[in-house]
Amino acid sequence: MKKFMILSAAALVAVCFASCDKNGNTTNLDEAVEDGFYVAGEATGVNELKPAYMMTAGINEAADQTKRSGMYEKYIVLQGGKDFDLKLYEAGKKTRYSATLAEFTPEEGSTIYGEDPQMAIMKGELKTGDTAPAMKVAATGLYHIVLDLNKAGDLANAQIIVAPVEWGVRGAMNGWGFTKMQATEFSNEGITYTIKDAEMSKNGEFKFAYGGAWKITLDDAGKVRANTNLGNVQEGVAEDALAAGGKNIKVEKAGLYDITLTFKLTAGELGASYKSTIKLTQESTLPEEMYMIGEGIQGWNLAAGGDAVAMHPFHSQPGQFWAIRYIEAGKGFKFSPINTDWGKDFTDLGNATGFTVSDGNCFVAESGLYTLQVDYAGSKVIVEPAVIVGMAEPFGNANWNKDLESARFTINGKLASYTTVAAGQQIRTCVVCTLSGDWWHAEFIPKDGKIVYREAGGDPEMVAIEAGKKITYDFNAGTGVVE
Repeated sequence: MKKFMILSAAALVAVCFASCDKNGNTTNLDEAVEDGFYVAGEATGVNELKPAYMMTAGINEAADQTKRSGMYEKYIVLQGGKDFDLKLYEAGKKTRYSATLAEFTPEEGSTIYGEDPQMAIMKGELKTGDTAPAMKVAATGLYHIVLDLNKAGDLANAQIIVAPVEWGVRGAMNGWGFTKMQATEFSNEGITYTIKDAEMSKNGEFKFAYGGAWKITLDDAGKVRANTNLGNVQEGVAEDALAAGGKNIKVEKAGLYDITLTFKLTAGELGASYKSTIKLTQESTLPEEMYMIGEGIQGWNLAAGGDAVAMHPFHSQPGQFWAIRYIEAGKGFKFSPINTDWGKDFTDLGNATGFTVSDGNCFVAESGLYTLQVDYAGSKVIVEPAVIVGMAEPFGNANWNKDLESARFTINGKLASYTTVAAGQQIRTCVVCTLSGDWWHAEFIPKDGKIVYREAGGDPEMVAIEAGKKITYDFNAGTGVVE
């Protein structure tokens, strides 16, 4: 929002005429009606300090997404090979801010920089005044500029970062990897980014991100981080309102989506320059729900409120489901995508692994705790002994390795248990099975005595735990006890 100031006579004179810096760049201050930092210079394509070119207060992702004093950000198109700098306009005066930029690329596998863009960004120590060097980018494109004045004194130095921006999506359509969007010509008057036929599961979530990253880290201690992603201002389906570091964007139905992100240089918060549209183009024919039924599960009453037990959708794997269940040998079971009537029930979909089919029902050879899996699209049904693994420090699994045998739970009849080896700020457990992709595609945690399943949602709530605590899961009863 513009803030019109009452200027002194001297300040009025200052803003009524164009001025030149030592490099000959003309800057017209007629429209600079608000104090602040502006992106200026020939590379911006204009010679005025317009409100749309003013930087906004920076958000420190490392401090719970709060605004950081002395930190400023801006997304802007810069022309390659041309000079630009930052101008502080304050009380009718302007001061030049710049840096000698050099390429910085995080080391592969770095803990601190692990979620940063794995590409070269430009970074330099802040210089001020007329002797400050001009900055340049090699190629015309959209850039994310971060200025940090180091007011808190917690960085090695005040600095400027200039990062190339290639927007893409991360979420249910790619297992939270990264898919680059197609972009139109770069212009501050407007850029359109598109991706077509992105396959999303029911209640699938995603965010916009650039460089395959979530953040840019300004220091080796990870105290200050700028967001490299856009999400919803509020929970739910995107309706144009986006914010840096915002909430996950959620779709309601499974299917193929055309996703559009548009940029137009605008004053205000970072998200104000962006709008999005998410259009369902083809609703999925794959089932969104899957149930288990039978004497081996709970009973044969397949009706709402009856004996059917819901399976869990694998995260980011449409049409695939899983469940852990203690099943007795000789007791039959089968599957159904509906729990209201017979007629769509099935056994093996023509491809059985880990069980036999007899008289139209499934049977396991030995009683035990099993992971049941259905790949409806691939016509596969798999039943195999349950393997449950814990992640991070409480399970001695600092590398989050789903194949670490020492992090596996002990199976004793219907129960799976593990005694933590260290304290941790969160409990993260999963089942490892044939169909599971990344470990968190089949994740669950204990909370308030119950098992809480992630399914298609975001990271589970953080539940801290001490060393020496025993976690016990009873999947048939739905309980998760910490004692």
